[in-house]
Amino acid sequence: MSGENVTVIIHTQGGCVASCVMIAKAVAQFQNSHAVVPYMAISGGTMIALSASNLSMGRNAALSAVDPIVMGQRAKNIEDGDNVSDHALGALAREYHLAVGAFLRETLARRLEGSSSSELDAAVSVFMGENRPHEWPISSEQVSGLGIAVSLTEPRWAPIVDEVRRRWW
Repeated sequence: MSGENVTVIIHTQGGCVASCVMIAKAVAQFQNSHAVVPYMAISGGTMIALSASNLSMGRNAALSAVDPIVMGQRAKNIEDGDNVSDHALGALAREYHLAVGAFLRETLARRLEGSSSSELDAAVSVFMGENRPHEWPISSEQVSGLGIAVSLTEPRWAPIVDEVRRRWW
């Protein structure tokens, strides 16, 4: 893609960490990027939405934690086991958790430029799901309360998502 502007409409329950990071990095490269979340951007979708320079959300839309899921479990909850395969799974889970946490911190630091380290830490904590389940909804009011600018999505975006959902599901 070329140009300085991009708009990304996001409606997702998340997905592969590598794919989400690659999309988030691509969105962040645009001088003016706009993430539109009419309904939901869960997990990796949140990571993509936060990487845009502008974020708009529907009235009842939600983001969620971005902490990685490994073998159906939250990476932060997987511990080393006694056998080799459990130990390897624990090590893999730590790698994912640390990598996603570092990427999220870097992304939020750009969004919260000029904020204090405690404000950045608070935002990282919320988006890493420290005190909530992985898919727990984070409203636009909560996002705004963390110091991240968020506007109300224009009404024209929801019907586009609705039409795609009707065709695919």
